Amino acid sequence: MRLFIGLAAVPPPSRPAVVTVGVFDGVHRAHQRLVRSTVRLARRCRGISVVVTFDPDPQTVLDPAHASPALMPLDARLDALLALGVDWVLVIPFTRGFAALPAETFVRRVVKGRLRAAALIVGESFTFGRDRHGNMATLRSLAPELGMRVMAVRDVRSGGAPISSSRIRRLIAGGRLADAKRLLGRPPALYGTVVPGAGRGRRLGFPTANVRLTASTLPPRGVYAVSLVTGARGYRGVMNLGVRPTFGAGPLVCEVHLLDVTASLLARRVVVFLHRRLRNERCFPSPQALIRQVRRDVRRARRVLAKSSLR
Repeated sequence: MRLFIGLAAVPPPSRPAVVTVGVFDGVHRAHQRLVRSTVRLARRCRGISVVVTFDPDPQTVLDPAHASPALMPLDARLDALLALGVDWVLVIPFTRGFAALPAETFVRRVVKGRLRAAALIVGESFTFGRDRHGNMATLRSLAPELGMRVMAVRDVRSGGAPISSSRIRRLIAGGRLADAKRLLGRPPALYGTVVPGAGRGRRLGFPTANVRLTASTLPPRGVYAVSLVTGARGYRGVMNLGVRPTFGAGPLVCEVHLLDVTASLLARRVVVFLHRRLRNERCFPSPQALIRQVRRDVRRARRVLAKSSLR
């Protein structure tokens, strides 16, 4: 996969380009269908599959006070697109200036002018351009003049409603991990970097990897059966997401105790897949009471994770 940041970085395609456009936050099942359709058509016509996406999320620029946390950071989004077999990804830095671009200008300047698209594949409810005035009718009206094929992929529905990133965010925030997994096509995840901790878990007999999380959609505070993945390595574990009330409430922390392994993960970027919520966060009367509960959490996590893949 070739990655381009900004329009100026994109060379003229040497083969017909089949293009799709979107934020693709979470790269969920509906996104996967759209991207796979793009890749399949590009291969059929011996062309180049191109995903156009944006960073940051347009909502954080246009309405930051009401912007929702992302489901995944940009690097994870790019990894997920790579796994779908995309040839090129163009990341357009999203600014207020870019947001002011009329829909027709975006098609003429970006999709056809820079990418020389032979075909454009989007979701049936796709909107774009200034104030979201562009839609499928806009694209179909421009297609004959530009010599470009336009295709709409039907929405993917689950539980009677279309799959969307906003719907998945609400499910994760509400602790409905199984429902979120069904829409994503994989367990929901948290992303971050392992940083030094206070060493309290080690003193209690349960050493933890302390994960400084990227800004992302968080589940409710509590204890979870998880898998932690870094690079090609994966581990099963128990995660506490909370403020450690037994030791005096502090800032929110994410701590992962790995099962049956000791690994040095300091400074490693990690993905923590959430398989099941085990219990709420609680304040225990003593460290000994907490240790007894963590032992129970570990036993339960083993049972859950024995039936789960790492990602």
